[in-house]
Amino acid sequence: MAFDGTREEFSFGPGRALYKAPNGKMFAIASDQDDGTHVSLKLTPAESEEALTLPFVRPAPYLARNHWIMSIIATEPEFDMTCGWIRRSHELVTAAKSRRAPR
Repeated sequence: MAFDGTREEFSFGPGRALYKAPNGKMFAIASDQDDGTHVSLKLTPAESEEALTLPFVRPAPYLARNHWIMSIIATEPEFDMTCGWIRRSHELVTAAKSRRAPR
């Protein structure tokens, strides 16, 4: 929520926060699970390929074909790396043109 104009929604139900940029595009989805906090986010094809080499990263369900990854945060280093990816995801979706007006 530190990015200007970011909206938090719960379109996927309680406990699954969806974060949208001012242009209406989502850049992160987060939920707390038994094994840590799961954060799905968008990266470039090369960035997602590199991230998937890490043991705490897997393809994001339903979104992997668009180069989204899921980071499972259970330690401080995983948190720090994921925060950088969230910034990158926000940067990628705000650089893209909006397909429709934000709600």
